[in-house]
Amino acid sequence: MVIERYVAAQRADGYAANTIRARVNCIKAIAKHAGLAVDRIRAEHVQAYFSTRALTNWTRRTYLNHLASFGRWLGSNLIDGIRKPLAPRATPDPIAERDLKDLLGSTTRPDHRAWVLLGAYCGLRAHETAKLSAEDLHDSSDGQTLLRVVGKGGRTDVVPVPPVVLAALNRQSSGRFWPDLRPEKVSRCISRVAKAMGMKMRYHQLRHRFGTAVYRASGQDLLMTQRLMRHASPATTAGYAAVADDRFQEVVRDLPGALHA
Repeated sequence: MVIERYVAAQRADGYAANTIRARVNCIKAIAKHAGLAVDRIRAEHVQAYFSTRALTNWTRRTYLNHLASFGRWLGSNLIDGIRKPLAPRATPDPIAERDLKDLLGSTTRPDHRAWVLLGAYCGLRAHETAKLSAEDLHDSSDGQTLLRVVGKGGRTDVVPVPPVVLAALNRQSSGRFWPDLRPEKVSRCISRVAKAMGMKMRYHQLRHRFGTAVYRASGQDLLMTQRLMRHASPATTAGYAAVADDRFQEVVRDLPGALHA
């Protein structure tokens, strides 16, 4: 079967299971809309699908990336002549410190508490939290516990683990902390806990909080923030600097007449 061979090729190339799943779902959606087998779809079928869907620019870009990957493997340009939107500039939306404190105070389950802390104090994404294992943790010569994180695109980084996170992990000798845990469950559970408190939030806002907190605590060191956030580009980190830089508020507050206009 074509799709099974494509999945096998993607696995051999080292792509994450979530990425492969998203690509397969996209390909199948296009094929279903066209009423064709997946290996028969072409650029005109992609265009026809897009014309019937109100997709955001971000979703459109993601779909086109998925289809470009499948097309290269298939030997067909599935996005020929289709405009690819520019990447939208994302603005970090960190959870407020008071909301984080309330969330931790209301999180009664040990696993949920650990997920919140991993996002807020280590900057982990949902899929990184879900696959965390004991083998990812190791102690350095100076007594600091470090966490090896395999992130986007298979990139591996190392981040320090603060004591509050270690205490919540109930460290074990081997294996995954939460076997068979899916990233969707991490996001859904934490959002549900927040909703019960009357708060609307996404799990990724915990990572945003980590980035802004690091920028402030490091004395506005952009390079350190980039490294701890594991960003490939400093341009991505710059958004966190803009949100966390308190001088922006001070400058606007102190504009002539701002207090009494």
